Amino acid sequence: ELNKQFGEVFELVEPEPVAAASIGQVYKGRLLKNGQTVAIKIQRPNTEEIVALDLFVLRWWGGVYNGIFRLLGRDIDLQSVMDDFGTLLYQEIDYVAEAANARRFTELYAQD
Repeated sequence: ELNKQFGEVFELVEPEPVAAASIGQVYKGRLLKNGQTVAIKIQRPNTEEIVALDLFVLRWWGGVYNGIFRLLGRDIDLQSVMDDFGTLLYQEIDYVAEAANARRFTELYAQD
């Protein structure tokens, strides 16, 4: 997503992750252009495809359970719950938006 190879921008300070992120891992790294130490959040491979399949299966089962709930006289829509969950999950894996939010936060609170 940087439109560059990882090694052109960063070098890892430690080969092992220093923390777990929601759907990735955080490494201690260094920017090659100025030597600044940074946290590098790396998403696990194939995350979007895995999430899409999982949400598809959850929505399918939600539909099955919706039918059972209707038979029991309950008005519960699990597919809507899965849709809301999916929206939040896709926001969570959007590292480009997260980086933009971090830059904006820095701009807003740089003086504090």
